[in-house]
Amino acid sequence: MVNNESTNITGNIAGEKLTQQKKEVSIVQDADGTVRLCTSADTNAPVSSVVAQKKQFVMQKVTNRYHWGEGGQQYLLMENPSPSTLDNNDELDFIESNPIYNTSSTPVLNVIFCSTDEMEKQIYGPARIISSVGVKRISGNGLVYFDNIIGGVGYKDPSGGYHEMGGDSLPIPYNITSETYVERTTQLFANIPTSFSTDGNRLAARIQIYAFVNANTVGQVRINLRRGLADSYIELVMR
Repeated sequence: MVNNESTNITGNIAGEKLTQQKKEVSIVQDADGTVRLCTSADTNAPVSSVVAQKKQFVMQKVTNRYHWGEGGQQYLLMENPSPSTLDNNDELDFIESNPIYNTSSTPVLNVIFCSTDEMEKQIYGPARIISSVGVKRISGNGLVYFDNIIGGVGYKDPSGGYHEMGGDSLPIPYNITSETYVERTTQLFANIPTSFSTDGNRLAARIQIYAFVNANTVGQVRINLRRGLADSYIELVMR
């Protein structure tokens, strides 16, 4: 008896549908709220599982405010940085403090960034916060101290109120005498003990910088937010 079926180079009968199992790792939440890892081939994954993703949001400054909340938002969290030539305005590349005269540690810059993502999200921690900070001396012959940085993650409500859900801080024994900005990048991990929803609100992040100077010295600090780059950003898990 002649077998008229031919086989292809993989050993399968010609015309037979080939199935390739592709495994992808996802973060899912079970019905009881447990967040875990599973693959697409995991037969134990519940049908109701919701895939969560690790997302990065870049801190940016804009001229034309994002029209949400009280007065609109100038400091934003964006999935992609602004075009490098946005508005041809180099002042969008940083946020500067006022001149620093204090001779003991004090908060000199406190900025809250608001997400432009309008979809309701569930946010999980910890959140990774990267901040690029510049420090310089304006006048005098003493030292300028970049003393501490605090980072937080939470949400902004439509009235403009910021609600922090987790944070971290890092004391920094760092000082300079340079009269041009000296840049330093810091990394924080803000623990979020309880996940939270952005329903009706917007994801937000806060950066607060502490600094001081020697007597008869004036200093200044800034947060770097260069257009086209990701100088400062947050990274967290959401679904």
